Amino acid sequence: MDLISELAELAVATRLKRLSERLAHDVNKIYKELNLNFESKWFLVLELLSRRKTLSIVDIADELKLTHPAIVQFADQMLKAKLITAHKDKTDGRKRLVSLSGNGKKLLKDLAPVLEAVRAENERWLSEADNNLLTTIAQLEKALEEQPMYNRIKTRLEPHSNQDS
Repeated sequence: MDLISELAELAVATRLKRLSERLAHDVNKIYKELNLNFESKWFLVLELLSRRKTLSIVDIADELKLTHPAIVQFADQMLKAKLITAHKDKTDGRKRLVSLSGNGKKLLKDLAPVLEAVRAENERWLSEADNNLLTTIAQLEKALEEQPMYNRIKTRLEPHSNQDS
């Protein structure tokens, strides 16, 4: 019995997280086998810095729509792995600016064939589904931007809370 699958709509977030973790685990296994000092969770930060050169932690979080604590954690891990460099902003000492190190730039080049294989296999895997998952995800993200799940649930619960009064 798979309780998460059985719970269906009650476990949507958990099911998506489980799928994400499974994909990340498999890709990380490839990186490890190829002796690449890299984790899939760092990819977006690495790619963004390769395009934008230097960004603050806050800017990275905003641009990727990820939490500030998550980006701080990734940056700390990537600093330890010597993939990025960090320094204080000269105009605002509270800001930490990060950019790719020489090691990070080299790693990005070394990752290129692996990333192409990941892209190609994701494309093939996604085509195995009846619906286009990326389109569906985009539609769901847009729907949550228009009305967050918090508001949706709160609205549904309001008639119940008024009965208790």
